[in-house]
Amino acid sequence: MKLIFSVIIAAYNSEKWLNESMDSLIKQDLDFENNIEVIIVDDASNDSTKSICQDYVSRYPNNFKYIRNSENRGPSFSRNIGLEHATGQYINFLDSDDNLSKNTLKDVLAIFNNHSDVDLVSVPIYFFEAMDGEHYLNYKFDETRVVNLLEHPEYYQLSGPSSFIRKDAVGNIRFPDIITSEDVVFVNEVLINNPNIGLCKTGRYNYRKRKDKSSIIDNSQLKKGYYADRCNNYFKHLIDKSLDKYGKVAKFIQNVILYDIRWMLEVENIPEILDSNEMNDFKNSLKDVLSFIDEDSIMEYDLMDDDAKLKCLFAKYGKLSAEIVNQFDMNTVFIDVYDIIDNELYVLANVSNIYDREIDVYVNNQKIETRNVRFPQRNKYCIDSIYSKDHSFEFRLPLSKEKDFEIEFRQNNDTLDIDFSRPCNFSRVVGYAKTKDYLSILKENKIIIEKKTTLKWIKHEIKTIARMLKKREAGFHVGVPFRIAYMLGYPFLRNKHIWFYMDRPEVSDDNGEHLFKYAVDKDPNIKKYFIIRKDSKDFDRMKKIGNVIGFKSMKHRYLGMFAENIVTSHPDNEIIYPFWGRYPYFAGLLKSNNVFLQHGIIKEDISSWLNKTNMNLSFFLTSAKLEYESIFKYPYNYDENVVQLLGLPRYDNLENQKDKKQIVIMPSWRRNLDRKSHDYIKESEYFKRFNSLINSERLIEKAREYNYEIIFRPHPKVYAFIDMFDENDYVKIDYDRIRYQTLFNSGSLLITDYSSVAFDFAYLYKPVIYYHYSDDYHFDAEHSFFDYKTMGLGEIANDEDCLIDLIVEYMENDCKIKEEYYNRIKDFYLFTDKNNCKRVYEAIKKIPLKD
Repeated sequence: MKLIFSVIIAAYNSEKWLNESMDSLIKQDLDFENNIEVIIVDDASNDSTKSICQDYVSRYPNNFKYIRNSENRGPSFSRNIGLEHATGQYINFLDSDDNLSKNTLKDVLAIFNNHSDVDLVSVPIYFFEAMDGEHYLNYKFDETRVVNLLEHPEYYQLSGPSSFIRKDAVGNIRFPDIITSEDVVFVNEVLINNPNIGLCKTGRYNYRKRKDKSSIIDNSQLKKGYYADRCNNYFKHLIDKSLDKYGKVAKFIQNVILYDIRWMLEVENIPEILDSNEMNDFKNSLKDVLSFIDEDSIMEYDLMDDDAKLKCLFAKYGKLSAEIVNQFDMNTVFIDVYDIIDNELYVLANVSNIYDREIDVYVNNQKIETRNVRFPQRNKYCIDSIYSKDHSFEFRLPLSKEKDFEIEFRQNNDTLDIDFSRPCNFSRVVGYAKTKDYLSILKENKIIIEKKTTLKWIKHEIKTIARMLKKREAGFHVGVPFRIAYMLGYPFLRNKHIWFYMDRPEVSDDNGEHLFKYAVDKDPNIKKYFIIRKDSKDFDRMKKIGNVIGFKSMKHRYLGMFAENIVTSHPDNEIIYPFWGRYPYFAGLLKSNNVFLQHGIIKEDISSWLNKTNMNLSFFLTSAKLEYESIFKYPYNYDENVVQLLGLPRYDNLENQKDKKQIVIMPSWRRNLDRKSHDYIKESEYFKRFNSLINSERLIEKAREYNYEIIFRPHPKVYAFIDMFDENDYVKIDYDRIRYQTLFNSGSLLITDYSSVAFDFAYLYKPVIYYHYSDDYHFDAEHSFFDYKTMGLGEIANDEDCLIDLIVEYMENDCKIKEEYYNRIKDFYLFTDKNNCKRVYEAIKKIPLKD
């Protein structure tokens, strides 16, 4: 019996999801046994995929076919094999971890039955598991219909699995052997031959975004074949097919290519993936592809913002002409910092500049002096070339309550629009900002500063709330009630001194906790609160020390609008601001200083993250002279009064406990492993090296001989795959059960790679060994004041044998520190008097308040 649908499933190690996928076919509204054929091509799986498939074959012998490849060949090969065995009138390529809604096949069939001129029907894609929501292109499914892509190129199709194809239209078309997007090539060859596409609004393709990120597409950008090969075997292939058919590259094919070029150009670390020859091949191949893409197609492409379009045009032409740049709205100045302190306004701003044109600032129609500030980390790159340089500037303006000030930004005598970056305490959503004495009002393209009175402020606030209620934009439902609550509480809380202390939201045990312990009984006029999640294991312990507020609780959000200082070891905006996702709705009322206690000692240049435009720190703590100097060497751009050399608070509570014999292994993380699958991580050198070390028979044997305990404490980002490490009966794998300071105090010898925990350990004059098996760390050693060979606080081991030799040598000598490293430690730290907390606390009290 010939069935209507052939669903081809290419499966590889799909035991977790295969039942769900195949059951979604069996449960279709369209009778399964009389209409649906399922062809599973097992790509040499080594899990239980085979037995699962065989079970379905035994239950539905007329509907299920099982084919197994002798070796792993990839999804293209498997789907092509499936095509050879398909007998249905219509073909679908369901992924083995996805599924279809029960009405999908019935509704798709109705379109085919009613439209004989259609060879491909598409259904909307919805994400589930690790990500919710729908696909970018679901806008085209506003109704069920048939469109011609030559007339409506905006309805282009990308996905193969969400497509249903008339088998007669497939002919000799096959999936190409490329890393990703093989289905895009396949379906668009079909659509080039017949550009009529059916759009089935009521169908639903459920696309699983795996939590373990083990799918091919999740890891594809790290592979060399994602670049030049993709240009040649995907983009250029479709270009050639379109040229053969139409004598030109059809607009819908240009849109298909632009969709993936956009993602390709957003990869930031291409120079780390490709060598120089591969990079040249990629850029030349991409330029060749873009020569077939019309400039108008790029300019009209809705899924690219202006930056993406400029990047794409730069890749196309190798430069950006004035004619191109003039097509974009480049007439906006973005204010990064807007602070009024002690009757002085400070502004740090930037403008998107392709060309280096000066920005003039006028106050009451008089030009004032500004200073250029460079943040090279804000330069915009296309692959490995800068297409737009940062143009930041700052100025200070003395204020007086006796007169108003009108501020205007001009470029070539044209007045620029004004917008605000986050976390600037000003936003267009609110339209004004207040301090104790002044109101700053955004009016058209100017900022008006005038003396604040309570009546004026309330009038502006009521207008703001009314505007939010009228526009009802995303976030108003949070902003409006909190702003009303702020007005009601203002008379009672405006003069309260509220300080928040924080470490990470889920755990304390860092400089925030240690300073909080010191400060909790000081200055009773200052209300001090420690912020941590209520479900944290440290929550109850911190309550015994002082006042504790649950992270992102109503109280945290409300008091956060009145807080003077947020004292934290982690200054990330999304951590310190409990309303960060809706920040623009709270801007204008906030007055808190971001007081950064640090998480450790900075060795490398991390100004790309910790610079003034990102954080606007009011206090930046350092602990070593060279560290302090490095903050001014690299483009953080903080003033000297912000950066303070006082010592880490947690060092005050370090105690050398010599009664325990412990080897502590505590490696750092590798940023290139962020968001990677478990399989990818398991194959990384990072995982293999440390898994081998903690299971070394020689190390364990010697530790037993000298009666040393071995504790492996990985970085918190390792906890997600901690079960992948091989376990033995000797090494204790600890993840967040023993407090860091306890490990520092009780440990005898520390093994790390690049982690700053070495500074805590060495502070107690204990030995450290650096395990540098390769140069795979994500910070560039050239941008670091700390030279491990000449300044390191311990020896460097480049391989496991050398490392174990050194560990054994230390155990043989009761882990006594060597004189060379004793002297280095003595020279490195400025303060060892256990008064860091006192110095830091007194310095924080001197920080000028913003209100």
